[in-house]
Amino acid sequence: MRRIGLAVLVLSVACAIPASAAQADYNFKIFGGVAYVSPLSDSSVEGIADSVEASDEIGYEIGAEWKPFDRFGFELSYVDVNHDVEADGTVIGEIGFTPINLTLNFHVINSDRFAWYIGPTASWVDWGEVELIDGDEVDTDSETTFGVSTGIDIGLGEKFAIVGGLRWLDSSVDAEGEEVSVDPLFARLGVAFRF
Repeated sequence: MRRIGLAVLVLSVACAIPASAAQADYNFKIFGGVAYVSPLSDSSVEGIADSVEASDEIGYEIGAEWKPFDRFGFELSYVDVNHDVEADGTVIGEIGFTPINLTLNFHVINSDRFAWYIGPTASWVDWGEVELIDGDEVDTDSETTFGVSTGIDIGLGEKFAIVGGLRWLDSSVDAEGEEVSVDPLFARLGVAFRF
């Protein structure tokens, strides 16, 4: 029911935007910047800890969006960040997190000066090996998963923009039969070149 309410709200806002504000003059956007990744979940791992989780970390994100239609765009992005692995609050190792995200952006507000977009995301997540402090390594499995994204562009003339956004993924690490929920929330801030 909440999803239906959200869909009605988004469509209402989109229909309320004047036609003059609904025109953006670009079909491609290339962007890059910093990504703050905050895992929202943890898991109990039998024989290791009551709470195994990844730390909040800063990495980078690069990507591009192609807008073949006025209000719809396809965004492809790559994030690279390394997290500490913590067991009951103690760092026991490190893991790499490098998802490749494909998002269908619906531009609710679509102008050169300000744009707001939301959409579903499909991701292929490459979890690196867990590199333990004692020198051992634990293999992990990559995964395909889904999430949701939202973002804004603040135009600086026709070609440049400041970009920001949030993305959430339903993601977990599967390491040697143990699954640790991560559910990362990304916050990005960067710059874009539009043409």
